[in-house]
Amino acid sequence: MDPKKFKSTKRFTGYPCTHRQWRAGSHCRFVHGYSREFYFEFAAKMLTPEGWVVDFGGLKEVKKWLEHQFDHTFLVAQDDPSLETFKKLDQDGVLQLRVLPNPGMEGTAEYVYLEASKILKKLYGDRAWITKVEVSENEKNSAIYLAE
Repeated sequence: MDPKKFKSTKRFTGYPCTHRQWRAGSHCRFVHGYSREFYFEFAAKMLTPEGWVVDFGGLKEVKKWLEHQFDHTFLVAQDDPSLETFKKLDQDGVLQLRVLPNPGMEGTAEYVYLEASKILKKLYGDRAWITKVEVSENEKNSAIYLAE
C-alpha cells in the first residue's frame, strides 16, 4: 500500500425504493423493492487540516442526492418498454420516477459512483476521491463498482 495514501469509509442506509429488471426471465421482471444501502470508500494523498480524508459532515450534498434518487422512488431502465406508462404514473403522482441506464445493483453502483464523484470533485478537487461504491439491496445481495 502506498504510504502516502489514506482511506476512509462512509455508509448511507435506509433508502427504500422499487425497481424492475424488464429483461429478466425471472420474477425480477416485476416491480419489487428493497431498502438500499450505499457504502463508499474514499482515498486521499493528503489529509485535510483537521486530519481527515473527507469531512463526513461535509457529505450532505451526497446524502441529499441519494435521498432524491432512492428514497421512496421507482427506478426504471431508460430502455424499459413500459417507460411511457411509468412516466404517466409519475405525472399522476402515483410514483416518483427515476430513469437510470441500469437500475439493477451493478448499474446503480456505477451510476452512484459517477454522480457522487462529481460532488466530491467540487468539494475536494483532486485531493480526495472515491475508490469504491457498494450498493446493497438487502443483507444477502450487493454489487460493487471499483474506480480505475
